[in-house]
Amino acid sequence: MKSTSKLLAISLFTIISFPLFAQVSHPHYISVNIGTNIPLEEYSEVSDIELGSADQGITYSFEAGMYLSRVFGLGFNLGVFENPLSESDMRDFIIDGGNSTFNSDNLNVSSSNWVNGYFMIGPLLSFGKEKFIVDFKLLGGVMNTSKPNMNLDNSSTIDSFTQSREVSSTALAVNYGIHFRIKLIGKLGLRINAEGFQSAQEFETKVKEFDNNGVESQATKNIEKEIMALNLGAGLAFTF
Repeated sequence: MKSTSKLLAISLFTIISFPLFAQVSHPHYISVNIGTNIPLEEYSEVSDIELGSADQGITYSFEAGMYLSRVFGLGFNLGVFENPLSESDMRDFIIDGGNSTFNSDNLNVSSSNWVNGYFMIGPLLSFGKEKFIVDFKLLGGVMNTSKPNMNLDNSSTIDSFTQSREVSSTALAVNYGIHFRIKLIGKLGLRINAEGFQSAQEFETKVKEFDNNGVESQATKNIEKEIMALNLGAGLAFTF
């Protein structure tokens, strides 16, 4: 929530700083972007042994804005952000939790990445001159999240925990943020992005376990994870 407050404060300051009479007539744009993704709140924490936490990752997206007036437009955002699972946090979570199945001296953790793909649509507000345009957005849409496949095992014993497969979930999501477009040459410009994402995902996952005698057992459970993240990045924008 602190990150949301900071974005709102920046947005308010920028609106006050840019007079409306300086705007271009219709600041339509398309852009390609890349940057870093910073997990927030529950997404950055180990909430369940079958989920784990997310480390800082990468984001890439394609965006477009079509304007109905000098100020108001409709925005589209299609992209992905993915994060490696924090294996050290998972290891600490298991050891600190006193899980007797694992020997802390021989516990190994391996996993794939969290992958979040999304499509968003919603209103845009833009202010500024031809050489410098500020865009504000509040979009809604869908997000598909694939949670990582994870393996926990003791190298010296047969004891192990294995999440049998990578599963995904699709849910509604919100995307909000602020972007700066700085003219470089002609209609091509640099675009600097700061945006947040929020979605609540529910997964049905299968867990495979082995006891000390090598006997296998499986269980299916529903688990939830709130995906909250901040994207910071840059890209190239074509304004027309």
